Amino acid sequence: MKRTQSARRSMQIKAMLSLGMLVGLGAVSTLASWTGGATATAHITAATVSLGIGGTAGGATTYTVPITGSNWYPGMSQAQKLVVTNTSTVAVPYSISGSFTDVPAAGLGLAMTLLVSDGAVQGTTSNATCSGAQILKKDAMAAFTAPVNRGSLAAGASDTFCVQYQLPLGAANTLQGATTSMTLTFTATVGS
Repeated sequence: MKRTQSARRSMQIKAMLSLGMLVGLGAVSTLASWTGGATATAHITAATVSLGIGGTAGGATTYTVPITGSNWYPGMSQAQKLVVTNTSTVAVPYSISGSFTDVPAAGLGLAMTLLVSDGAVQGTTSNATCSGAQILKKDAMAAFTAPVNRGSLAAGASDTFCVQYQLPLGAANTLQGATTSMTLTFTATVGS
């Protein structure tokens, strides 16, 4: 009987070892897995923000208003059309501001008036004026007003203005021969 028990026990051990191998193989096969994936990529280009200025819809960043710059006298007035174009790749809000620089500091710029309106040039060259609603104004013997914010201007669109310069009748006699530079600045700002 010992032999039978010994053979039986040997068989049980072999069966358990075989079962262990099967369990081990089963565990290995469940560890294998398949995976899938996807990626998302974005290519981004930053916008450009710029304004062009000129007599027509152009792209220059500076423009000299074609106003006769010499031989001004009290009561003289000149006006000119001015076009501002959004040369940006996006719509932009912009502002208009002004400044003057007198050479020498005799005060010709301070004495002059300047008006920017949304109207048209009216009158003759030597006494032209602007029609339309006032947008920016500088009175005689006063500084420019604060910058004026304009609405959003679509990419590629233009705004047309009339710019009028005048030396008032009451201008001082000491201004004879004086020189000034009057500058209008158009500034587009996005993201603020």
